[in-house]
Amino acid sequence: MLEAKLEAETLSRVKTDFLANISHELRTPLNAIIGFSGSLKEKIFGAMANEKQLEYIGDIHRSGEHLLDLINDIIDVSVIESGKLELRIEEVEVVPLIESSLRLIRPRADNGGVKLSVNVGNVHAVRADERRLKQILVNLLANAVKFTLHDGQVSVTCQLENDGGIVFEIADTGIGMSKDEIRKAMEPFGQVESSLARKYEGTGLGLPLTDSLISAHGGTLNIESTPGKGTTVKFRMGPDRVVSLREAS
Repeated sequence: MLEAKLEAETLSRVKTDFLANISHELRTPLNAIIGFSGSLKEKIFGAMANEKQLEYIGDIHRSGEHLLDLINDIIDVSVIESGKLELRIEEVEVVPLIESSLRLIRPRADNGGVKLSVNVGNVHAVRADERRLKQILVNLLANAVKFTLHDGQVSVTCQLENDGGIVFEIADTGIGMSKDEIRKAMEPFGQVESSLARKYEGTGLGLPLTDSLISAHGGTLNIESTPGKGTTVKFRMGPDRVVSLREAS
């Protein structure tokens, strides 16, 4: 029994080290592909000869970004599975956190004709790993925008609960999911089967990774959705994570 446990731990370390090494080797050429294709797409070196070339350059750029996202997600999942995730806990102000997350998502929302709105209650700060908390918000916002059609809406709400805990809510008017699709989306590499999901390919790790990061903060993730009507995702953290204005001062 002990021997099997030690062998499993060794294999886990080997896998994590391998993924860390291979990710570095993959990131270097990918960053060049993304950088140069982005420059060509923005016509920094002059106009392209025709629109078809510009279209192909855009495809190369998006594919490079998708591959980089996939590599980063795989590494994060591997680190979590190996028990090596280390959180740098600090006081994170909620409003600036949400605003910076929305800034990253806004270009995608604008391109898709999706309206963004935000409503933050009497919340000051939380004790969390700022980078990971932002990763959670960006993942959930990106999903909401991706599966919301033109003229749809995505809203972000943050409120204190009666027990002193905090809840973040991301709601959209998108395509929605059935209970079966929610279950599948929570599995690593699970993909919801829909024409929109196939059109906007994801890594299949976004929600499982997000759930793991929330759990690492002692929080919970809940998804409510209705096909054709939209999805509401809530993640909660306990009172011990909340920093009041009185504490901050």
